Amino acid sequence: MTLQRCNLLLIYGSQTGQAKSIAEDIKAKAESQNYDVEMLSMDESVEKDFRFVIFTTSSTGDGDPPENACIFWRKIRSKDLNEDYLKHLEYALLGLGDTNYTTFLGYPKSVEKQLQKLGAKQFYKSAWADDAVGLEIVVDPWIENLWPALENQLAHPHTIPDLVSVAKVQTESPNTNLPEAKIISKVDDQPLAMPVQKEVEEELEKCVVALASLKVSVSPLSECDLKVPLLPVSYLELKFNGELMVNVLRKPMPSSRSAVFQARIKSLKKLTGEKALKTTLQATLEFCPAEIEYQPGDSIGVCCANSAEEVDSLLRRLNMIEQADTPFKLKIKEEFAALKSGAKPKYEVPSHLPTLATLRFVLTRCCEIRSVPRKSLIRILADYSSNELEKRRLMELCSLQGSDDYTRLVRQPELNVLDFLNTFPSCHPPIERLLEQLPRLLARPYSLSSSPLQDSKSASFVFNVVEFPIQDGRTYERKGVATGELYRMFDKMKNTDSAESGASNSSCREYSLSIFLRSSNGFCLPKSSETPLILIGPGTGVAPFLGFLAHREELLKSNPNLPCGPVWLFYGCRTRDQDYLFKNELERWHSIGILTRLLVTFSREANPPQPKYVQDLIRQYTTPLVKLIEKGACIYVCGDAKNMAKDVMQALISAFQTARQMEEEEAKKAVIQLQIEKRYLQDIWT
Repeated sequence: MTLQRCNLLLIYGSQTGQAKSIAEDIKAKAESQNYDVEMLSMDESVEKDFRFVIFTTSSTGDGDPPENACIFWRKIRSKDLNEDYLKHLEYALLGLGDTNYTTFLGYPKSVEKQLQKLGAKQFYKSAWADDAVGLEIVVDPWIENLWPALENQLAHPHTIPDLVSVAKVQTESPNTNLPEAKIISKVDDQPLAMPVQKEVEEELEKCVVALASLKVSVSPLSECDLKVPLLPVSYLELKFNGELMVNVLRKPMPSSRSAVFQARIKSLKKLTGEKALKTTLQATLEFCPAEIEYQPGDSIGVCCANSAEEVDSLLRRLNMIEQADTPFKLKIKEEFAALKSGAKPKYEVPSHLPTLATLRFVLTRCCEIRSVPRKSLIRILADYSSNELEKRRLMELCSLQGSDDYTRLVRQPELNVLDFLNTFPSCHPPIERLLEQLPRLLARPYSLSSSPLQDSKSASFVFNVVEFPIQDGRTYERKGVATGELYRMFDKMKNTDSAESGASNSSCREYSLSIFLRSSNGFCLPKSSETPLILIGPGTGVAPFLGFLAHREELLKSNPNLPCGPVWLFYGCRTRDQDYLFKNELERWHSIGILTRLLVTFSREANPPQPKYVQDLIRQYTTPLVKLIEKGACIYVCGDAKNMAKDVMQALISAFQTARQMEEEEAKKAVIQLQIEKRYLQDIWT
């Protein structure tokens, strides 16, 4: 029986572009199977009689909706909606999250709960992809099985196909009998039959895996049939014209609360010692008060640029260096220009690309050339590789069967397109194909470390200079995009002033940054100054708390009788003499009573014995901490999401267990309740 194809509505909620990109993959696969697909952001979605809707969405902040999903979220939670409002709708939902964050998949799971509350029914089981281990581990098989599920629902309504657990597929073995291996005895060189023990088998497997590299594969992947993504359509046309006049403005930034404006760099100061493991800088910006109104705890987005050296390397590798500064026009190829997807054009110039520009500008200011290539881009690179071995390896890396290699060799070391082009010399893709695939160059967020009451015309932020050495497939050294740009400015200023500790105001005058105030994540001081504060932030995580403390000091200067609650700071450094950031300021605040408790630990100092990390300090103060929380304290955590944030939360759960004699589950609920009440706030990053 031939089933009639149905119309599909594909809705995405995306903060950084990742969910949108996955939605575009789903759309391409649907169209290849002759489905009529309309794709909209959540906030664009309209009332239509679609029976089947596919949702792809991520979370942002503290389990909040992405920026282009806020209106949708408010709408489906409206009290005016009946319980059967979506009874006509059958849906599939793919949620994207990161288990490094405690609110993993907060928004996607809330959406599913609300859809079901309004009467919507699943036609395919929802899947939850984890960016901490690799989205593709869940995303690829979910998309692969989506189409049989849809066909099944058309043929047999009201049945939900199960989704096989990826973890089970990877770990279950059909044969529990261990084979025997022939091992040569070192005594007499005679064959000796021995059963392979589990640990020996695991070591052999590790050795085989270790032989694989970005360019070289090993059996069985090197010998098996591959299931690869569809080759994306080539839809962009680029034409150079040296007579064109170019006046390009950067496209508006997502996540912005203010317009993008230029802020002059007032100073750049190095905070760490020469022997410190990381280099930490403090930047102070100067601006007009009318351009930005911020509060302690706010963050800015820094609109950064890819390094000129890196852009030139990419242009040379693409054989485009001579055309780097020649203006071009970018448009949709004529054969695709009239095609529609619903009411919208089927193909559009990516929103972050200007249609009139130069390659140097686009690769410097618009495209994230550092982004880890998605499998669709690797599929394109394979198509433009003339060497058959290189083509095969690229096909493996983008295949379903090569997902483990992709995660271990591409995603984890954070390789980029230039690494691929350097590793596979026979690959020569046209520049248009890269522009179709490279995502927007995103602004980098930084927590402000100052108070507007100190100086309404300036603000500061603190950052570590991120460094990536040549290893694990990376073919050249690089620093972080934004931190590298700022460090290069600092280096030039330092050489100008011949001052190791920083740069003077005079040498900073020629330097500025494009910045904007980011949308608030709720990480702000409570309305009442009497609310006790518990501040937890190792390393540069102390930054927003400097703003909190400076703000309180200024408030007390203007009103010495202001009633203030106690403030505890749990702060972690490596060593006392190399990276105890803002030591003088913190100790002064402690001495004048702004800080009630200053609790600092040094993880690389063994003498005298002391707690190693902030979570260890928390465990030493279990009873007084819980008493402070019972008095209404707000807890603020800032810093690394991968380890610190989880460990701090576990330490607080343990504190409730000990102080209140609770079971672990009961203690977890107490901490979750603090989050619901917005008394446990996090500003964390990976």
